[in-house]
Amino acid sequence: MTYAMVYAENGDVVGMYASREEAVERLAEFIGIHPEIQDDIGLRPYERGLPAGPYEAAVEVLGSRVAHQHLG
Repeated sequence: MTYAMVYAENGDVVGMYASREEAVERLAEFIGIHPEIQDDIGLRPYERGLPAGPYEAAVEVLGSRVAHQHLG
């Protein structure tokens, strides 16, 4: 199984990773650089090129590792 970092809105793939652990670390790094899109990106597992599970938003995957935006 591989894991893709994908945009929620259109499913565009940002990167593919050989393990969930690697995908989570790359997602955390990506959100660290681009915090403004933390609500728009997440992970999805693939097997043989086909989706093999549900999309998980970055906030679900990373939990407290995501810098939450506060309402003003």
